[in-house]
Amino acid sequence: MPTDSSSSSSSKHFDLTRLRPWLESGYLLLTPNQRLARRIKAEWDRLQIAAGKSVWQPVAVKALDHWLQACWQSAIVSGDIEPKTSLSLLQEKELWSKVIAADRQQNGDYRLLQTSSAEDLAKQARGNLLRARVDMQATAVKSEFTLDANCSTFARWLSSFERKITQLGCVTAEDRWQQLLLVAPGADLPKVVLVDFDDLPPLQRSCINHLASAVQELASAAGKATIQARSYADRQQELSAIARWAAQEYQDDPDCSLGILLADMNGDRAPLELLLRREFDSLGDKYNSLPVNFSTGITLDRAPVIRDALRILSVCGETLPMTDLLGLVNSRFTDCNEADSDRVVRLLHQLFDDGEEQLNLGRLRFLSRSVKVGGEQGLAMGERLASCSELRLQRLTQRPSDWVKSICDVLGLWAWPGEGPLDSLEFQQVEAWYKALQEFSGLDSLAGRVNFHAALGMLKRCCQNRISQPQTADSGIQVLGPLEAAGLPFDSIWFCGLQGNRWPAPARPNPFIPMALQRKHDMPHSSSEREWNYASTLTDQYRAACGRFIASYSRQLDGAPEVPSPLLGAFPLEHIEATVLIPEQWLAQASASSLEQNLNAQAPMVSKSEMSHIRGGSGILQQQANCPFRAFASKRLLLEPLGDYRAGLSAADRGSILHDALYVLWGEINDSAALHALGREALDEKIASASAAAINAVPESVRLLVGMHCLDLESQRLQKLITQWVQLELARNPFKVVAREEPIDFKLGELFLSLRVDRVDELEDGSRIVIDYKSGRSSLADWLGERPSQPQLPLYGLAENVQALSFAQVRARDCRMQGLGAVEGIAGVQSDIAKAVKRYSDCEDWSSLMTQWQQNLGKLATDFLAGYAQVDPLPAACNYCGLQALCRVDVSAEEVL
Repeated sequence: MPTDSSSSSSSKHFDLTRLRPWLESGYLLLTPNQRLARRIKAEWDRLQIAAGKSVWQPVAVKALDHWLQACWQSAIVSGDIEPKTSLSLLQEKELWSKVIAADRQQNGDYRLLQTSSAEDLAKQARGNLLRARVDMQATAVKSEFTLDANCSTFARWLSSFERKITQLGCVTAEDRWQQLLLVAPGADLPKVVLVDFDDLPPLQRSCINHLASAVQELASAAGKATIQARSYADRQQELSAIARWAAQEYQDDPDCSLGILLADMNGDRAPLELLLRREFDSLGDKYNSLPVNFSTGITLDRAPVIRDALRILSVCGETLPMTDLLGLVNSRFTDCNEADSDRVVRLLHQLFDDGEEQLNLGRLRFLSRSVKVGGEQGLAMGERLASCSELRLQRLTQRPSDWVKSICDVLGLWAWPGEGPLDSLEFQQVEAWYKALQEFSGLDSLAGRVNFHAALGMLKRCCQNRISQPQTADSGIQVLGPLEAAGLPFDSIWFCGLQGNRWPAPARPNPFIPMALQRKHDMPHSSSEREWNYASTLTDQYRAACGRFIASYSRQLDGAPEVPSPLLGAFPLEHIEATVLIPEQWLAQASASSLEQNLNAQAPMVSKSEMSHIRGGSGILQQQANCPFRAFASKRLLLEPLGDYRAGLSAADRGSILHDALYVLWGEINDSAALHALGREALDEKIASASAAAINAVPESVRLLVGMHCLDLESQRLQKLITQWVQLELARNPFKVVAREEPIDFKLGELFLSLRVDRVDELEDGSRIVIDYKSGRSSLADWLGERPSQPQLPLYGLAENVQALSFAQVRARDCRMQGLGAVEGIAGVQSDIAKAVKRYSDCEDWSSLMTQWQQNLGKLATDFLAGYAQVDPLPAACNYCGLQALCRVDVSAEEVL
């Protein structure tokens, strides 16, 4: 093989120089993976054709696992091994799931945060023990497992698992290899060469020695390319450099052989693919033209067509995640093409207002069939949901094979996978779906009769364990994981992501096997020393199989500084500074384009016909003051952000409940005299009664969301809070409550407003004060200035012609009155107007302040009607707006240009 110093020959073909003598001597070549075996076979066939042969003996090369499987099947055919059912990986995991669930029910002396992780670790632990040939019946081994709670629990699981597979007549992969050791060696055993193996467990090595007459080990290449170490500012820079490098190398030589190794295949595969598609111009209609092969695909459940199938099946349960509903609404794999319907928008607004992240399917069915806009009612999705409900799948218990028919019936109701043609990749994924259903049917003996929830869970796991790998033409550019690249020849290799904590990987010993036992048998991931040897051996194999080896890492990941792999320590490190990430073709298009900017904050004036449809009170002026564009968008375009998910009562819910309780309370008490006349017990009873009435008025959708326990706690909190507030009311001078939640129609200029006053009190001298309840913090500054951010009370003052205005701040341990007016003797209500407003206004008295409010609020009303819609928010106005995607307030003019 060529080295870094002599790379004249291309490595697009596998070099059989070191292997050919063994092949010609009749040896069987065993490889660590199927990919390497295919490359050797392909090169052997190419050489035979080049030699002019039309018929030749196939090359004797197999992947080790395939050879052992073939040996096991031959032993069964010859009668040397008793036939048993071979468990698939999914079946083995399902069996572990049943064993662990039964043990938890029987013992219950432990808790599992993630059951699926425990199943995987238990499966891994048993495999490690068998591959290391550890005798679990040995007294010394048993005693080691008793010293740790995790290990002793696993030992109990393991005993149960062994009994189960014996009863079922099943075997796992490791059991098959153990059975091979019991087969009497035949007379005609093959001679074997192990090619490019870095690590062989004792069980497999014993099988090879038992089934072969001679065993040799050989590396397919003997070069040692020099490592070119590089560092980049972050992972985006690193992946971008790789994509540019691959595109340039391919442009220079379309027959080149490039290997891109990703230390973090799961995290880096998707962003690298996007960057490669940009560099190779393989997006849109050219999607299938990318000359790159990826060694691993995505799990089947992540493929859009299969993901939507699983979402459809989820509607037969009791709840549905909001994200799944949004996916179904926008799916092109059903016949419910209503994403742009006004009724869908109305439905989604209602569901988001409910605040439930997990939707109750009964309510979803009702709303989706009853939602109405104009003369149109209901959605096709509602009919599908109703049809699914009529199947009554929640009441069934069936074997997995019987569930397949029910699953197909549900998908048929939604016309999955849709009416439109599927592309090649989607067609392959649908085929893989039916294979997953076949695998799911094979769980009958393990699962028995299960309910719908369990069946759907098993089907999802079937899809998660199956990889969707598109069938593509072979390519000279390969993106591989570290294990898959072992022994494969390339002109150049770029190994990405060599952080100090990634390569070598940190030790990850299995928690179910005693640490001393793992280190004694050198089990996978058991120690830092083992990980070091493993990583350095693989790195040497890569260097031996290429002419140029580039290794890179990111100096920073997720804001945290990183250090290079210690394996790069002996090589000079080149620090690559940040470069422009924008693709060159995009820059070329941008430089050739011209941008015309038209800044216009003037919307059409409100017409007479539109005036009759505008509804609102102080909120119109509040939004106009906080941001003119927001008032235009919400009151005239009728745009509102979707609500947020919540697990309990929101601040708005609590504020509404507080208002309702105080409304009921003062409806019974009426004035301060009646308040003073009440004894402590009578007052507590009235507060409790008012709180109960407010809680009972909570909308049913909110009650279902938060639950009765939450409302009980809120009732207790509310009673304590009102009790604190009443103490402040008891300290006031005599007053009488003359209005509660009173509606007021008010015309400000040409704008008609519908107001509602929380409370109006009449004092001893006949003057009146408007009180507005606030459960949050309040400030008089919110009333003042040309654009008062909280104009409700000033508007009430103009509408009612009162002598004082005040916030009633009802907060735990911070109850107070806070206001302005021309009356004396109310704590918190300032009568010295000039002093109170001097930082914001030059008004000297109440009358001049009212005049200023009339002017300022009148201008806001005039601006709103005139269509003034400038994006000009007050400092805190954007915090709870939700319309930033529309107004683009965060995008500066320079960024636009």
